[in-house]
Amino acid sequence: MKNYKLISKSISSISFIGFWIMLTGNINAQGQDKSFSEVTISVGGPTSSLNYEVTGGDVSNQIGLNFGLDYTFFFSDNFGLSLGAEYQRFNTTAKAQNIPGTYETTDFEGESFEFRYAMKRFNEEQKLDFVNIPLMLVYQNQEYDFYIKAGAKIGLPVSGKFKSNFNLSASGYYPQYDGELFDPAFMGFGEFDDVKADGDIDVKPTYIASFEFGVKQPIGKGNLYAGLYFDYGLNDIADKKSMPVDYTVNDSGAGFGYNSVLNTDYVDQLKTMAFGIKLRYSVFNF
Repeated sequence: MKNYKLISKSISSISFIGFWIMLTGNINAQGQDKSFSEVTISVGGPTSSLNYEVTGGDVSNQIGLNFGLDYTFFFSDNFGLSLGAEYQRFNTTAKAQNIPGTYETTDFEGESFEFRYAMKRFNEEQKLDFVNIPLMLVYQNQEYDFYIKAGAKIGLPVSGKFKSNFNLSASGYYPQYDGELFDPAFMGFGEFDDVKADGDIDVKPTYIASFEFGVKQPIGKGNLYAGLYFDYGLNDIADKKSMPVDYTVNDSGAGFGYNSVLNTDYVDQLKTMAFGIKLRYSVFNF
């Protein structure tokens, strides 16, 4: 993954803001019995979706999940500030009957030509993993035992993988000879069935607006929170626009390299979204 400097700066900024507010709240709350802290673990799902459209195809989202750890400082009976970390998994599948394309390149003899390809019966599975850093304002109603959390998160990409399969048709048009070659295979021209590809997906950090609403119930020495949550990605995280099929040459001919459709111009904008049920339990109260 790239953007390490941006990731480092983002973590530092969010951590500084969160701890500064918590420290300020702690100083202001000294001598007050109403202030306290809480550490919770959480799990949420089942919808973690990548919002995008692929040219000439369809996108379906599979079951995703998240789990996390939060520290919340309550500076009154009703209000607090929460900072933590959570893991988020996105599972998505893209399908298309035909993805065609052309671009200029050169063959193994140095001749320039127009590479023409078509990926037929295309199917790609995508898995993206993020570590989210949330900074949330918390409101709790002590009379009716409900809570509201609202704020922002930054999602830092830690892993992106794809697996795809398709049938590939490839040819080369040489304008200097006004001719198109559909073979030989060693030059990368022809019909190639049941192609399987896999590799990495490059994405940028996602900036998220987050909202959670639910009820609170004391259980044992801690509190159980059960609610609904909604995380909406605000920015386009698509990175490294390339071709899905890379024409590569060697001393004896040509071959192919493959990229995820998420890193190509066949996908315009790529955003994250997650919603569903979240369960949270306080493991430490002090």
